[in-house]
Amino acid sequence: MLHVSPRSGQARRRGHWAAWIASSFILCACIAPIAHAQQTAPTLAQADALARDGKHLEAAGRYEQLARRGFMNWDAATALLAAREYVIGGDVKDAQRLLDKARSRVKSDDERVLQAEVAARIALARGEAARALGILQTLPQPWPTESAPELLALRGHAEFATGDALGGVRTFEERAALVASPTARADNDRLLFDYLLQRPPGPVTAAGVSERERGWLELPAIVTAGSNDAAQAATVAAWMAQHPGHPGTAFLPDAGQVPAQPGFEIIGGGPSTSIALLLPLSGKQQSAGSAVRDGFAAAWFASSSADTRPRIVMYDTAAPGAAAVYQRAIADGARMVVGPLTKEEITAVIASQTAGLPVPTLALNSAAMTPGMTAPAFLYQFALDPEQEARAVARRIADDGWVRGVALFPDNAWGQRVRDAFVEELQATGSVTLMSSEFYAAGARDFSGPLRAALGRYGGAGDRSSNPNQPLPPRNPVAEQAAGPQFAFVAATPQAARAIRPQLRFQMTYDLPLYATSDAWDPSVRAAADMDGLVFPEMPWLLFGGQGAPELWDAVQGDWSALSRGRLRLFAFGYDAFRLAQQLGSSGGVAAGVDGLTGLLELDRADGHVRRSLQFARIESGKPQAAGSTAAVFRDTPAENSASTPPPQ
Repeated sequence: MLHVSPRSGQARRRGHWAAWIASSFILCACIAPIAHAQQTAPTLAQADALARDGKHLEAAGRYEQLARRGFMNWDAATALLAAREYVIGGDVKDAQRLLDKARSRVKSDDERVLQAEVAARIALARGEAARALGILQTLPQPWPTESAPELLALRGHAEFATGDALGGVRTFEERAALVASPTARADNDRLLFDYLLQRPPGPVTAAGVSERERGWLELPAIVTAGSNDAAQAATVAAWMAQHPGHPGTAFLPDAGQVPAQPGFEIIGGGPSTSIALLLPLSGKQQSAGSAVRDGFAAAWFASSSADTRPRIVMYDTAAPGAAAVYQRAIADGARMVVGPLTKEEITAVIASQTAGLPVPTLALNSAAMTPGMTAPAFLYQFALDPEQEARAVARRIADDGWVRGVALFPDNAWGQRVRDAFVEELQATGSVTLMSSEFYAAGARDFSGPLRAALGRYGGAGDRSSNPNQPLPPRNPVAEQAAGPQFAFVAATPQAARAIRPQLRFQMTYDLPLYATSDAWDPSVRAAADMDGLVFPEMPWLLFGGQGAPELWDAVQGDWSALSRGRLRLFAFGYDAFRLAQQLGSSGGVAAGVDGLTGLLELDRADGHVRRSLQFARIESGKPQAAGSTAAVFRDTPAENSASTPPPQ
């Protein structure tokens, strides 16, 4: 009779040697534990600690010692733990040996799950991915909570190894929902990304693929492309615009470090539908141009299927100048131009095209026309125009029922333009009188002088007498409110507006409604209670938390939050620019209304300007809220400077 040793495979003849072999086994069983006990008896805690520290083969040896239960007897659970550590440590042969010893002894459901995990690991180590999937599929669902993350990682690995990249992505996305900590989720994303790089998927053609899944599947081609030219920057920016807030963003090359040069493109339907986008993508206006570009790209991705989207070619206007870039875009075959961004650039383009504009051109500002100049045919002007907003505010003031007020403007060209538009529109209402207006120094922090001058005798409520024995005469807030200004309008930056608002309160005995253009409010600010009561026109996209483009909203509130600070409106502006370009291109320049992120947009066919119908916001509890059709009237409570009892009338 032959007996085969599982270790050596050598055959030994049993007969008169039987007694000797039996006594040897007994001797070993008695002596080995005593000798080991004289050193250090293994414990489960020690084995667990070694496994956590990544010392898998040492942990496997400890688990194996603990799994032995005398002659030819094993504890199944501990033997399986040993097998798992062996295979993780790269010793597939010993892992299989321990799995075989445990196989017939498995009894509990937990042991069956562990057995399947070890068997799947061994199959993957041997390159048998399909077999690993089959083993995992034998486990009934749902998997135990404590085991599910490991089992899902194995299933995802097997799916990638069998060429099922979409299945692997979905498995790791399922796993991401189970892990608790941000660090664990980041590790899960890294593992998914590594498998994608090892086995890059081909073009995404399967039906029912979500945008998030598509983002993962497209990522390897973007990351492995060359990173030393502008095309990489465009590709990265386009992917980010299409998949805002995607966890794969963490693995992208830094698009901000890639130099942006003219002439890179987003591939679309074909040359016959080519749109040239002219923006400053370097230099002083780079941040503004980049925000408009990213909003434009987000709208491009959201517009339709890839095979029907227009081909977009982007040009940097900073170095060569807008006129030269415009000419190059025409030479490259552009059927439409969007841009440039600044007034001066638009004027330069118009002046350079002495024979007129050859293709429809959607300028992203209002042209700075010199006396005698007329806008050429094919020129359409879309702008976030503070003058247009000032006119809207003037009409809003009239609609709110106020008949007299004061105004402040910065002493610069921008302030003068806003003043002219505001005053002209107030006069056009026929019902509102501007009692006074003042200019303040641009960059000022103390506005008491201009405010006092504008308010006249209705200001100075916060003044205190320098002689305590001679207090100032009491003020009558009721009488002042009846005869004094009913509103104040300020043209200001967010920094200036936050200084003016409390200083205005200090000057008044009653609460004075404050109006402004949207320039006075930074939508990146979480809250500003000191601005409560400010009424201003605001984009629906910002006023209603991403309405119209929620994916772009999630991006600028999440991964792009640092880059978007102070430029949120420009993302919406770029988004609407693409939608307008689509309409102009498909209708031969006869565009219908666009319910845009920046407002309801309509083309004035008489002068080519795009008009925005604006909604209004009011700051309440530090945050903008929809103001409705009219603003709130005077508060019933007096202002902070009217604590004294008014004298009898």
